[in-house]
Amino acid sequence: MANALTSDQYLYGDYKSTDRFLLDSYSGKGGYVTGLYLVRHPRETDDKFKRRRASAVYPNFTRKIIDVFMGFLWRQAPNREVDELYAAFMKNADGAGGKLDAVLSSYQRLAMILGTVYVIVDKAQQQGQSRADQALPYLALRLKSQLVNEQKNAAGVWTRLTFSEIINDETCYRTFTETAWLVSRDADGQDIISQGTHPLGRVPVVRLHIAKPLNPTDSFSQSWAYDLAMLNWELFNVRSELRDLERSQTFAILSMPVVNDVERERLTNLTISTENGLTYNPMGGGKPEFIAPPAEPAAHYMNRIEAVINDIYRVANLEFVGGVQQSGVALSFHFQEANSALRGMAEMCESAEHEIAGLVYAWQNQAFAGNIAYANDFNLTDLAQAISVALDSATLGMGNEFDKALKKRLAKQILANDTSPTVMTAIDAEIDAMGDVYGDRVAQQAGAMVGN
Repeated sequence: MANALTSDQYLYGDYKSTDRFLLDSYSGKGGYVTGLYLVRHPRETDDKFKRRRASAVYPNFTRKIIDVFMGFLWRQAPNREVDELYAAFMKNADGAGGKLDAVLSSYQRLAMILGTVYVIVDKAQQQGQSRADQALPYLALRLKSQLVNEQKNAAGVWTRLTFSEIINDETCYRTFTETAWLVSRDADGQDIISQGTHPLGRVPVVRLHIAKPLNPTDSFSQSWAYDLAMLNWELFNVRSELRDLERSQTFAILSMPVVNDVERERLTNLTISTENGLTYNPMGGGKPEFIAPPAEPAAHYMNRIEAVINDIYRVANLEFVGGVQQSGVALSFHFQEANSALRGMAEMCESAEHEIAGLVYAWQNQAFAGNIAYANDFNLTDLAQAISVALDSATLGMGNEFDKALKKRLAKQILANDTSPTVMTAIDAEIDAMGDVYGDRVAQQAGAMVGN
């Protein structure tokens, strides 16, 4: 996993460029729990900073937004037309009983946080004698922080790749080439622990990007969550400063007139509600009364907090979630932006799975000939509008042919992402022949989606 942070990285803020910071921003742990991600004031004492660290609370917008996006991405399972080999692989994709959708969604979540993860498509070296006893290929995850060395050809394709890993509490290095693999105690592969060959003709590692890199041959992409994490870090600090201001200044202070040192001594052990008191010489008269700090500093912090939260929604293309009232045109634009972001993420995972499938079959000396299609439209407003048109058309009595065409359109919109083309063709044929065989199913699913 990501490396631990050093004290210098905490001191100078260099931790913000690390994978550890991004992972902590999602989990809410690490420096957010210890308070080490707080920025210390230049004249803040050790004791005061320690108290502020202890009372700091991290409002985890990063995790909430990532989980919302992941929920939309995996709301519908990918549509796959595959044979028995791939179906068997899907049931145990990681070699530990993990189903493929669950494994890939967990990998993609990490890719959202880190930008890219690496998926090794490996196969156990010890195989059974019969075909039934032979183990299938499986997936293994590696992070960018584990990538030690890479070599590429002129086309940017890997020819050699080395990852670090822990085996029996010892750091080791796993290297793949186009024809072989080895595990060694050193990154150069000289002190070899084990080695072997493979029949793949390529490095058996797949990049799972969350978005296309600026350079298509780059080994990693920019973190999608980085801007969110930075804004969430700022919110963490601003809220901590506001909390500190509230504790030290918000409550009124009792001012007490004291004539001389004798009276001041008598007030030494006096306990008042906020434990804040101020004595003064009442020359010209005076009486005990409360004085309150100005409201402007706290109001400034509140405005800043609101602005940061709006920025968080903005960078995530979720302006329509914020509290600012927007026009219908603006809302439509923001829906499209969010939909475009989701579509791009789905395309990246679909591309990675196609590559994974090719390697799974290559390990079995076969070629993958199936089809894999991920959802590519996440904008439910269009679907709601289509259903509204359907209800209006039924009320207006537009005729049988119009009704059939509309049913086909609705069936395709609602069912296409999780239904094979063959089944969709059969649905169209039955709509033509019998009119309303699938009407109840379409209405039920459409109603459920609009209700959501």
